[in-house]
Amino acid sequence: MTTKLYQQLINQITDDINAGVLQPGQRMLSVRALCQQKGVSKSTVLTAYSLMQSRGLLESRPRSGYFVSTKSKHSKLLVSATISNPESTPVSVATDQVILTVMEQGASFDLCSQASRNADNIQLKRCLSRAYRQQSSTQQNYYNEPKGLNSLRESIAGRLHSGASHVSADEIIITNGCQNSLMLALMATTKPGDTVAIESPGFYGSIALLELLNLKIMELPCDPVSGINVEAMAVNFKRWNVTALITSPNYSTPTGACISDIDKQRITDICKASETIIIEDDIYGELYFGSKRPLTLHSFDPDNVLLCSSFSKNLSPDLRLGWIVAGKYAPIVARLKVTTSLATNSAVQQGVHDYMQRGLLDAHLHKKRQLLSTQCTQLTQMIAQLIPDAVSYTQPQGGLSLWLELPESVSSLELYRQCLTKGITITPGPLFTSQGKYLNFVRLSYAHEWTSQRTAGLTTLGKLIHNCA
Repeated sequence: MTTKLYQQLINQITDDINAGVLQPGQRMLSVRALCQQKGVSKSTVLTAYSLMQSRGLLESRPRSGYFVSTKSKHSKLLVSATISNPESTPVSVATDQVILTVMEQGASFDLCSQASRNADNIQLKRCLSRAYRQQSSTQQNYYNEPKGLNSLRESIAGRLHSGASHVSADEIIITNGCQNSLMLALMATTKPGDTVAIESPGFYGSIALLELLNLKIMELPCDPVSGINVEAMAVNFKRWNVTALITSPNYSTPTGACISDIDKQRITDICKASETIIIEDDIYGELYFGSKRPLTLHSFDPDNVLLCSSFSKNLSPDLRLGWIVAGKYAPIVARLKVTTSLATNSAVQQGVHDYMQRGLLDAHLHKKRQLLSTQCTQLTQMIAQLIPDAVSYTQPQGGLSLWLELPESVSSLELYRQCLTKGITITPGPLFTSQGKYLNFVRLSYAHEWTSQRTAGLTTLGKLIHNCA
């Protein structure tokens, strides 16, 4: 597989940092100077510098340029991330019972499900309670409009503008969570036997849906920081007839990867040329740690992208309230929703709309992003201290999880079973593929506060890993 020019540049600079040629705090060459020295384009250098900044290797200082991070010499994040290399042949899917077991624990994003949880969202409860009290007898005894509450759809349309997706309320269909949105999108755009491409590693919920709908799966090579390897994707899409692509371009699980705007444009161009429909899972898009929300893929090609998301990750999974912007497939999706679930709880929709209109969601997310950023930093620091056998790990700039690489001698499935006996829940790597790969990888989450119980759980995890290594 050909390595991207910007990845070659990243590898060269990383080697220089590790060898001491570039010292912490040292100023990097300007973008123009490095372009001339390496004979590459400005976009190549900017992409390399941006990714190295997201990995903690470089720091950007206003009006001064890029500098080697003063913290980089202490971190295993310096290890160059390896692009995944799954088999590209489309295959049928068979998911693992472990998925059900993890979900039964109710802790897919919690290391210790019995530990104390984050404080209740009292304001959300009040809005939901108010909506139930104000619900009329007519509303209680009749299904609401299949598309969902119009006022809520208008509020969602307004929020989507921050990701540069300019849609109207009429283009949005309310669903029973993002997983329901993904299923409706697949049902509307594919038929049994079709091939659907996904990221590798990718969301196990999508893999389970492909099995349920009797669809073939093609796993795409991915960089754990920058997402889909576009060059490999282009080759595979020319070789195979791919009906749809499911992708989570912004802070995908399990790696936390975020696709650059340059690659988002290239991905939409490739899909348009190959007549491949894009199903975008943007469930983590608003959980960014920086100052600006990343753009949606939908914003690059609204005619060919079905945009799916929900309030599950940014507000509460118990709401089971999602949405889909289905474009030309909207009439089909609306009919499928009526067939599969009839309608969505109107009181919950009204309560969430009320919550949004009062400005409470914005305030909640502002605080949540700060907490997640802090908890992510705390986790990476504890990994270095409590899991010394870790080979490498990602440092996402948003989302809920990171991707931990362990020695090849460690089976994450066996580790998972040992952890269960200690009251610890991890998500083993093989769940994120249909090919039995990533045996020595684990997804860890920073979604919850690092209480003494969760810290003790991470300590125990480190000891179990050491015993298996």
